[in-house]
Amino acid sequence: MKRMILILCVLTAAANLRGQMTLNDCLIYAREHAYANRIDRLADRDAAADVRLAAAQVMPYLSLSANGNLSSGRNIDPETNTYDNKQTLASGFGLNLSIPLFDGLVNINNLKAARVARKKTAQRILAAQDEVSIEVVKAFYNVSYCKSMVAQMEEQLTRDREDLLATEKSFTLGTKSGADVAEIKALVASDEFSLINQKNLLAKAYLALRAGMGMELSEEPLDLVEDDPGSYGDGSDIRRHPKIAEAELAVEEGIYTLRAAKGSYSPQISLTGGISTSYYKLMGMNMAYPSFRRQWKDNMGEYVGVQFSFPLFDGLSTSGRVRKASVALQESRLRLEQTRYELDRNVREAQLDYVSSCEESVAAQKRLEAEEFAFKAVRRKYELGQSSAIDLYTSAAKLATARADAEGKRIQKIINMLTLRYCKGENLIRE
Repeated sequence: MKRMILILCVLTAAANLRGQMTLNDCLIYAREHAYANRIDRLADRDAAADVRLAAAQVMPYLSLSANGNLSSGRNIDPETNTYDNKQTLASGFGLNLSIPLFDGLVNINNLKAARVARKKTAQRILAAQDEVSIEVVKAFYNVSYCKSMVAQMEEQLTRDREDLLATEKSFTLGTKSGADVAEIKALVASDEFSLINQKNLLAKAYLALRAGMGMELSEEPLDLVEDDPGSYGDGSDIRRHPKIAEAELAVEEGIYTLRAAKGSYSPQISLTGGISTSYYKLMGMNMAYPSFRRQWKDNMGEYVGVQFSFPLFDGLSTSGRVRKASVALQESRLRLEQTRYELDRNVREAQLDYVSSCEESVAAQKRLEAEEFAFKAVRRKYELGQSSAIDLYTSAAKLATARADAEGKRIQKIINMLTLRYCKGENLIRE
């Protein structure tokens, strides 16, 4: 069921590439196509292979053996156990089985550690995917900011060109000076330069977004649509933070690894059994020998045994592994505490950033309204000849700065909100 939902999400994202793409579409696409995520998914396959290798150690071992020997010259006759100079052909076959009965639970604990390690790898992959998602969020809203700046520059250029035409007419009528015309021309030239620069920044923003999502690089702009940012990580999908989960699983893995290391002190008991047969023939002798089928049956033998091994001295290698596993476990526990501490710090910092961005956004909006009112007043005075072109130029620059700041604070507020929700364990992607 989960696989079907995932396929539908991917198909939806792929379909949206031909039309509009929301932030959620970009996040889903990046999750499946970003190179970092694709590489990380290979780590899960590697961890699954480690689980299979660990499971193989607790399973019975069955082997089939066969050998053949053609000898000439001085050899031992197996019938008389004396030396002769006959040429002989001998072959043997065997089926051997070994079943581990007890090994101090070393292999069982290794298997449990491998399974936990795979879960830990899955959480690490989720954390890495979340980091990619955060970068895609930033790139997405950077495109929105650049698009807003381009639209603002185009609007400002159109307005200043209208002012230039009006100023040139006034100069012809003698109500404006040549200095006023020059100042407005300089303002139009500045607008044209700013527009070219902003279009270049927008193209780079699109390129960065495509690269972050693992999309084919192209200069064609994406049709992006901003939807409600409050619906991302809205608290409906609370989960344990992947970094915390990874650190907790690392502690659990360390416990099993330590148990496996201590289990090497225990004796090892295994059950063995098998069957074997052989075939023998003297070459170059006119003698009648039993057929291969008859010798296969007559020489058949079976055996069953129990093997017991008790470690007495292994050069202190087992004690060394126990010490290393103990130190690794202590390190994992400290890293868990550190991860919780850093995540708590990140939550508090993100909370401060979000509150600050909310206040700054309100202040920037008030400043924008004030600058718009001031610019309209200066522009009206300029039309009536009560202010100079320099005053108009200065007021227009302040208005442009205020608009850029207001848009930047709006974008930063959204990014800080999504970052805060992610730090609290909320999922950014809507399924």
